Amino acid sequence: MIHSKSGYTLIEMLITLSILSILLSIPLTTFPRLTQTSQEADLIAKQVQDQFILAQQVAMSTGRHTFIRTDNPNKEFSIRFGLFEEYLIIPYQDPDMTFEFMTISPSTISFLANGHPSRSGTFLLRIGDHRYTFTVYLGKGVVTYKKL
Repeated sequence: MIHSKSGYTLIEMLITLSILSILLSIPLTTFPRLTQTSQEADLIAKQVQDQFILAQQVAMSTGRHTFIRTDNPNKEFSIRFGLFEEYLIIPYQDPDMTFEFMTISPSTISFLANGHPSRSGTFLLRIGDHRYTFTVYLGKGVVTYKKL
């Protein structure tokens, strides 16, 4: 009986499959961090919008003029009734998060007792490499944002 040696042995197949699986798993460990950071930034931008809406709701529910204050050096966002009467202080959700002036400073935004903003304009939110423009509209007091 003559045996012909054609094909691969089990050991050769296992070694080849293990090398292939290692090579295919490399992108899975590096790419998700990029998308996770983008998703985190999108979530933080949504939370900032919700904080502005909260300030508007507080103004309407208490019947008092409500002010927004963003403090980049101390990394704090606060909702206030006056200069010294704070309603809520929220630390920035990301250490690389900053608010920047465009047509309005976020610290000059306030809501009247009826929920209408005292002024309108656009400001910039930076979260690492991600940028968002927030716009406050007069009238119904809508606060929208868009990723740049």
